[in-house]
Amino acid sequence: MKKIFLILLVLISINSLAQGKIGLLIIAHGSPSEQWNQPVLYIENQVKELLKTKNISDFDEVRVALMEFNEPSISTVLKDMENNGITKIYALPLFIAPSEHSLYDIPTILGLYYDDGITNKLEEEGTKMVETKIKITVGPSLNYKNIIKNILLDKVSKISTNPKEEAIVILSHGDENFKKIWGEFVDETGGYILGQTGIEYFDKAFVEVGQSFAIDGVKAILKASEKKKKVIVIGMYLSMGVKNMANNSGYLMMGHTIKTNKMFEGKNIYFEEEGLLPDKRITEWVVDRAIEWLNK
Repeated sequence: MKKIFLILLVLISINSLAQGKIGLLIIAHGSPSEQWNQPVLYIENQVKELLKTKNISDFDEVRVALMEFNEPSISTVLKDMENNGITKIYALPLFIAPSEHSLYDIPTILGLYYDDGITNKLEEEGTKMVETKIKITVGPSLNYKNIIKNILLDKVSKISTNPKEEAIVILSHGDENFKKIWGEFVDETGGYILGQTGIEYFDKAFVEVGQSFAIDGVKAILKASEKKKKVIVIGMYLSMGVKNMANNSGYLMMGHTIKTNKMFEGKNIYFEEEGLLPDKRITEWVVDRAIEWLNK
């Protein structure tokens, strides 16, 4: 009897080793600001809890990693996973839409793609490239399915009181190399919100986390305020609201910095305070994608 038990134990152990351990890696851009990073890092526990609720125990580890600026970096997390025996990883980039970051930088960091120019640029920025034997599969960005459209729709619906007299302006990061994809996605989202709310005016602007808000963002918002009595400004940003941009952006005039929020005085303009997080649908989206990968 003991011999049979030992044989079974050995067979189970061999089977377990053959299957290996699976990890779920959630990758966000990262920021020098802890305020930006905190809601992103919190997703790790939320995903673990939701997987547990759904009785999914296939993932031996669930981790969040930041592409740049801060720890835990992708390199740090991959090293931890490898040390813990992970042999296969599903990596999900929490990026709004296809971009240089999601399609080139992240695969390069993970060792899945090599381009001398991209690698040198990343290394100059202090990013460590990963060297690992772990099998890695990279998933889609957040424009996959309707999650962003529905989150932004709910934000607008909570603020809208008189659709015929209102305008929507959507701000997003954009990407110079993927203008067509970003433009179409933002237009689709704007059209979707118009159709669901009865609001008739929509415009957009590409603003790189506040850097071009004073030019492109302000222009679109002021134009909308001339057309409608109320402007609702929302953003396609993971962990930052557009209100922060409006309050902290400025432009130089005659050697003096002029705060952009001064330009909105006397106008009925609402700036959304939060990004897509902490909406729980981001966590649900991550878990849904993980389940799809497991069942492929």
